[in-house]
Amino acid sequence: MFGRWDDEDAGIAGTITAADLTADDAFNRLALRVHAVQRATNPILRRFWDTGPGARPAIWHEIPPIPVMAFRDVPIVCGTSEVVFRTSGTSGGRSRRGEHHVPSLALYRAAARGNYRRHLLQGVERVLMVSLIPDPAVVTDSSLARMAGFIADEPEVTGAVWAFDPVKGVDVDAVRSAACGSDPVLLLTTAFSLVHLLDALDSRRLPLPPGSRIMETGGFKGRVAEVDRDTFYARVERALAVPAFNIVNEYGMTELLSQAYDGAAGPHAADAHGSVPPPGSSVVRRHRFPPWVRTRALDAATLAPLPPGQSGLLSHFDLANAGSVCHILTEDFGCTTEDGGIELVGRAQGASLRGCSLMAEPFLRVAGR
Repeated sequence: MFGRWDDEDAGIAGTITAADLTADDAFNRLALRVHAVQRATNPILRRFWDTGPGARPAIWHEIPPIPVMAFRDVPIVCGTSEVVFRTSGTSGGRSRRGEHHVPSLALYRAAARGNYRRHLLQGVERVLMVSLIPDPAVVTDSSLARMAGFIADEPEVTGAVWAFDPVKGVDVDAVRSAACGSDPVLLLTTAFSLVHLLDALDSRRLPLPPGSRIMETGGFKGRVAEVDRDTFYARVERALAVPAFNIVNEYGMTELLSQAYDGAAGPHAADAHGSVPPPGSSVVRRHRFPPWVRTRALDAATLAPLPPGQSGLLSHFDLANAGSVCHILTEDFGCTTEDGGIELVGRAQGASLRGCSLMAEPFLRVAGR
């Protein structure tokens, strides 16, 4: 395994997601093996890594990350793409949408499934999925829509209501009909769509059935005013009768096949003391990836690693990206924490993107762009 990427190598999904990678040495061994395959099968990656300081890495973080902006200019894939996911284009314009060429949907599902089940589906035997994320049959190049499709196929899900159209927007009537049922609702939504649902209700309540929970992706990306998360969740709780501890934020990106969540919905939702937080209480929320991902915060100008608690550009090493490139330098600003979590600050702007640009220039040069 790991000699090349093809249909026979799809077993990497089981290797990555089933292995005990909590120990740093186990993670590092697998990271170097996957890196060797990516270097061997992608000439652009090989030329970039051979011309930089990471030509002979001894540990995963010595492998130079690829900036997300490179995904807007160069196909990065180790083999043949089964699907191409595209970014929304809100940062670089619709003509410069990033593309993630994914050789195996099986790997994407394996990377996503355990995490969304752990954070969204614990404690439920039956749940109706209501999605304010587009139907993957309609928006075929959205990684988020495809994940919603995976969730719709879970055994606990009694039905799926696709209540968002890319042209018409949120279908409030469909959400209202779902709220009249007996099964708890799992509402999947972007923060942008959730705000539009609340605005459409115009201060009227639409209580969802007991036990309902919400996954929201955040990511206003400048289209609506950013609001304090506690204030936002309090508004959701008033309108939809879903307690804040049953609202889970998902952090993901088109260029990564793994996701991070800042909590787990369900009756077991508890704070560090083992008790359910009372309504209106403020609980520190930290995002956590599965064990096959490592995250660092890097100085925005020099890309030097920063200690826990100090904010910088986030870089993620995601082993689920075995078919493209594992080490990604994002345009997100945040910090790591001593307990292995991530605290997100927001999108990097202006001068804060200097490090990303410095990394992109040599990559695009070896790619001939």
